[in-house]
Amino acid sequence: MKKIAEKDFGFELRKIRESKGISQLELAVDLNITQSKVSKIENGTEQITLPYFIKILNYFSLSMNEVIELLEDKSPN
Repeated sequence: MKKIAEKDFGFELRKIRESKGISQLELAVDLNITQSKVSKIENGTEQITLPYFIKILNYFSLSMNEVIELLEDKSPN
C-alpha cells in the first residue's frame, strides 16, 4: 500500500483551487480558517484535520475515491 503525504494532498488542493479560480483567501473564508492555514496545508507544512478534509471534499464536490485516485499517482512506492 502506498503512503500518502500531506504535501501530496496540499499540491492537489492547490491545483484544484487554482483551476476553479478560487483564491486562498476565498477558500479560507468559506472554510472558516485563516489564509495562512490554507497556505500551510497546500505547502504540506501543516496537517489537515478530518473535519476540514471533509469540508474541502464537500466544497469542491469531490468523493473520497476521487481524492485517493489523485494522490495514489503522486505517492512513492
